[in-house]
Amino acid sequence: MLQCLLILLCLALNQANPLPDPSLAAFLSDVNQQLSIMYDQEQLAFLQNELHGPNDLIALLQAELAHEKLLNYLRSISTRVAKFKRLRLGDALQRRQLQRVPQLGYEALSGAEVVQIYELAANMSDSYENVQLCAYGQPHNCTLRLIPDVQRVVQQSRNLEEIEYYWLEWRRCTGLATRQQFVHFMELYKKTAKANGFNQAQDYWFHQLELSGQQAMGLLNELMSALEPLFLQFHAHVRGSLRKMHGQQLVPHGRAYPQHLAEVFLGNAYRRARADWFVDIPSPEAGLPNITDALQRRGLSTTQRVFWNVAEYYRGLGLTQLESSLWTYAEPVASHNEDSCWHKAWRFHTLSTNNFSYCPLADEERFFNMFEAQFELHYFRASAAQPTLLREEPFPNFRDALGKSFALAAASPRYLRKLGLLRDAEWSGLPARLNRLYLQGLRVVFLLPVFYVLDRYRVEVLSGHIKADDNEAYWRLTERYTGAAPPRRRTNEHFDVPAKLLLEVDDQYTSQFFSTVLQFQLYKYFCSSTGQYVEDSADKPLDLCDLSDQREIGSMLKHAMPLGSSLHHKEVLQQLLGTGELSMDGLLTYFKPLQDWLTQQNRENGLEVGWLPN
Repeated sequence: MLQCLLILLCLALNQANPLPDPSLAAFLSDVNQQLSIMYDQEQLAFLQNELHGPNDLIALLQAELAHEKLLNYLRSISTRVAKFKRLRLGDALQRRQLQRVPQLGYEALSGAEVVQIYELAANMSDSYENVQLCAYGQPHNCTLRLIPDVQRVVQQSRNLEEIEYYWLEWRRCTGLATRQQFVHFMELYKKTAKANGFNQAQDYWFHQLELSGQQAMGLLNELMSALEPLFLQFHAHVRGSLRKMHGQQLVPHGRAYPQHLAEVFLGNAYRRARADWFVDIPSPEAGLPNITDALQRRGLSTTQRVFWNVAEYYRGLGLTQLESSLWTYAEPVASHNEDSCWHKAWRFHTLSTNNFSYCPLADEERFFNMFEAQFELHYFRASAAQPTLLREEPFPNFRDALGKSFALAAASPRYLRKLGLLRDAEWSGLPARLNRLYLQGLRVVFLLPVFYVLDRYRVEVLSGHIKADDNEAYWRLTERYTGAAPPRRRTNEHFDVPAKLLLEVDDQYTSQFFSTVLQFQLYKYFCSSTGQYVEDSADKPLDLCDLSDQREIGSMLKHAMPLGSSLHHKEVLQQLLGTGELSMDGLLTYFKPLQDWLTQQNRENGLEVGWLPN
């Protein structure tokens, strides 16, 4: 009896204070080495494709072969990975690496089903990217692509029948045409979840976030509730603007606004906007700054000059100075299209350096993108101390949130004036600030509910609460959370879901939702910690916070970035922010001046807030 108790006690102590296991250490060492080689082969092919363009068949073939090699390797080690997990051997770091071994995903399906699910995903993606619509009133001219052709037409059109035609035609060609493919795909996705060890398909949907379906949806619901007061005021104001433009018959009081008209209005915010595009912008006389022209005037007219200017910004934050060879070996990307031409850092696991590709366009969008891309360089270098399995970010788009928080700081009128891109103090005044917040809000505040609906709908399908092609359920969610309704009644005879998925049928948008929330949460934390934001201060509001030369930020980042994914994202957040929970507070604080203005304007103009179901 005593001997049994001693054995149990030893086992309990081992679980409480697990020791490194030599056999597991040898296995993980080999896995890290093999994965680093295969990741680099795949990454090199992607880099070549970026530099030479999508028609580089050699690069595409190399990427496909490298990915196939990776999948074969993961299949070969899957039994041993499962065994080590079952035995619960090793210390915390070893167990964490086991957790982060990539899953087989679709490859866990049977042979025929693997082929089917890849074909379905590719066909639906191809339909979205390559479908061609017939021009309005020109049934024999069927060569228009959504981006940029149809997008350009509807943004410039004042013909409401034409705008509605393209809205309906796009959904007919990309939604209804892929209905059965979408249904079949969702069934195979449920099988994929089970094949990867998930009893609940919705848990697999969120597995990269290391949250269960219930946890992820619970957090999403909390964040949506926090966003609701700001969104309702903003929605009411935009609906009032649409009513001025198109009349009460099309935009009735107390109802959701028509989605096809709202998409055009909101879409203008993603272009290089002018104040006169928005009928109720807070201060038409204050206008919007032209950063692109200012870059030329200031001499930041080449990508090289912008690169070193941004490098100096990060050095001022206490991060390492970038070496000159990084730019010497940087290469321009093949595409000069504004929608696909961006700066990018490239991580290679077996090399001590990183690569950098750049877009030669010198404009506002590429200027702020440089802050994001260079932050990736710093993140890659910091996390390189981890084994290959733990170098990735704690959840998808986590790194993006950090980079965008500094791009947000760089967009502060106070920093832009320090840089010489804004010359007048008026840009820091409330009228100009409200214009800027209005434009930013159209891009951010209205996008989050769309992300929510796209994931909520698919989670409801995966959990069996609704059918995969329940179009009426999709519109109930869309109207309830985005305040938008179709221009004509949509029933289950139609199918509109694929038309709204922004590219891939299996893209999970919750990570982008969380990343946006985290971006503003980080920004507020950095600004508060450095004294550049003071609550209720008229002199130091959050939207004017300038983080340049705040060297203590570097110390904060140097503690968090090297962690990679060695800890759950909540633990990483705890070390970085002092809390492990995501909060909408940063975003709400940032947009508070705008929310106060919207609330006042809606009250003064008798604009109703909220909507009844149609």
